[in-house]
Amino acid sequence: MKRHLKRLNAPKTWKVQRKGITFITKSNPGGMSKGLTMPVSNLLKYELGLATNTKEVKNIINNGEILINYKKISDYRYPVCFSDIITIPKTNDNYRLIIDSDGILKPLAISKEDSKLKVLKIIGKNHIKGKTQLNLMNGLNILFEKHHYKIGDSLIITVPDNIVKEHISLEKGALVLLYKGKHIGKTGILQDIGQ
Repeated sequence: MKRHLKRLNAPKTWKVQRKGITFITKSNPGGMSKGLTMPVSNLLKYELGLATNTKEVKNIINNGEILINYKKISDYRYPVCFSDIITIPKTNDNYRLIIDSDGILKPLAISKEDSKLKVLKIIGKNHIKGKTQLNLMNGLNILFEKHHYKIGDSLIITVPDNIVKEHISLEKGALVLLYKGKHIGKTGILQDIGQ
């Protein structure tokens, strides 16, 4: 696996200049695909404007001045995934990484209360020793004794302890956000589910 990435080959969801400097920081493998993640280095330099180069990014990380999902990180290539919570303790700023209507990953300023919750889609199920394991879109797995959740539904979970607070069914009338495909970043009300 290559450890470098040219700007021309960067995902379309990153808002970066394609010409000029040849290379850009490539994120480590994470729970989501490359197009739905952004390395913390690029987030701090190009989106939040808290650093101008990788040396400054490393200083911010080593001093614990940024938390991802309320956890300290140690690598400037750490992948910040779609819907992750970014916290700057010095200024008490909280952000959620979203996809805007143009299909670009960007941090959205949120309140302290909103930063404690995260919505994740269920993408798979497994049965392990009499329990059901739900696989969520960011790579998180949660075990349940009994549940009524289906693949395609979403769960509202707490951050950082990953406790399920609410269940959102994928059914007619549900609010949806498209995070892949031709209409990436668009929201709407679900009218019908085709086969």
